[in-house]
Amino acid sequence: MGGSTRPHRSPTTGLVATLFQLAGRSELPGVGLVELLGEFGLSTAAARRHLARMRDDGQLAGVRSGRGTNYRMAGPFGHRVVQLGQELGTAPPTWEGHFDALLFAVPESHRAYRDRLRRVALLVGYGQLQPGVLISVGDRSAQLAEVLADCPDDARVTRATIALDTADAARLAVPAWDLDDVAATLTGHAEALESVLREAGTPRPDGTTLRRFAELFNAVFIDLVRDPRLPDELRPPGWPHHRLLIAMAEMGDRFGPPAVEFLHTRLADLAR
Repeated sequence: MGGSTRPHRSPTTGLVATLFQLAGRSELPGVGLVELLGEFGLSTAAARRHLARMRDDGQLAGVRSGRGTNYRMAGPFGHRVVQLGQELGTAPPTWEGHFDALLFAVPESHRAYRDRLRRVALLVGYGQLQPGVLISVGDRSAQLAEVLADCPDDARVTRATIALDTADAARLAVPAWDLDDVAATLTGHAEALESVLREAGTPRPDGTTLRRFAELFNAVFIDLVRDPRLPDELRPPGWPHHRLLIAMAEMGDRFGPPAVEFLHTRLADLAR
């Protein structure tokens, strides 16, 4: 159920988000993003095309600045990136005995809207309980405000709550969020980071360090989007989130400073 509804996530789009996070800025110049994406093997033309697609999809907003364009993350994508950064290391929500739900009935003539609603809902943390029923722990409908405002007149999206005992909620959560696959994926990321941390040597502030750090963290964050941050009672035994956080913190301490130093140097050089 969960796996069949999982949206594709572009690694390059994730890299753009990672560059914003590493830079610590809400806006970056387009020329700077193009040059930085070049560090990851994208040609100038390919990088510009990708930024244009992100802008067309509402994931980036562009503002003219002189002869160039400054970009900032936008829409549900931008909100989710910021949210992930804020949530790392914080306690999961408490279980109040019910799921918040969105019940939707969208006719086939508005299939594009139905697909968009489901795609954005999964991005912001909903799971699919069954066709036409999306669930979350806590009301996340505000994060869908733009999508819900576009609901066609002959479609219906209704907020609801679904009360369940803890055992039933935990059982239903597994397929709704594809938790078995999420656990295996996050465990794989933890093992990959731990393997890198066992290597000797001190990373230098250069392109190699930026690429390695950003690519590893990008892969993690692409899949952390799939972790619904469920209450402990609803998580399967041995949930790997804490192990992954420890590896990420150690990786950030070791590779983060030289990677950020190189990134800021490149941006400063481009600004001259």
